[in-house]
Amino acid sequence: MKFQKLITLFSTACLLLLSSLTFAQASSNTNAFGVGTNVINAGIGIGGTYSYIGPQFAQSPNFIVSYDYGIYAGAGPGIISLGGLFSYKSSSYNFDENTNSSYYDNTLSYYILGLRSAYHWNFTTSDQFDPYVGLTLAYYLTSFHTSDPYYNTYAAEPSYNSYLGLGFYIGARYYITPVVGIWFELGTGYSNAAIGASFKF
Repeated sequence: MKFQKLITLFSTACLLLLSSLTFAQASSNTNAFGVGTNVINAGIGIGGTYSYIGPQFAQSPNFIVSYDYGIYAGAGPGIISLGGLFSYKSSSYNFDENTNSSYYDNTLSYYILGLRSAYHWNFTTSDQFDPYVGLTLAYYLTSFHTSDPYYNTYAAEPSYNSYLGLGFYIGARYYITPVVGIWFELGTGYSNAAIGASFKF
């Protein structure tokens, strides 16, 4: 009898767990973003936190490509995604020494490769609106070029080492068609504000 009661209790618990997971997935998955959804984003951004860019630098926009994949639906009324990021940004400054008639171009480039994960809060159950908040962990690969032929002889000149950086972002996508939308993000890290197009498949 005791064994039968344990089996009944275990079966009931399994059914309740299965029901709750099914409900969570049903309430979380929408046509805007669900488990198994793939989204590629492409766009441009401005600003960002960079170790070696100072006020004397002129900065280009960020050129951004990112990817999100819906991986988990059992986290309340939303979906957890995992994905990747590639971004490119360049900055430059000029050295002009009138006394020696010296003029040098200096360019610092960032190639940013990272991982990103977000929580897509489908509180509206909309087929078009996908709000989310997330984190990025990115490797900032730096490359410095100068036209100064004597640059390497300056002991005081800085070295531009590559490094890891953590970022935070909040954003949303709005789909104009079932597969094409626009996206906008605010955050810290590689960009402070970004906008572009999204492609879902």
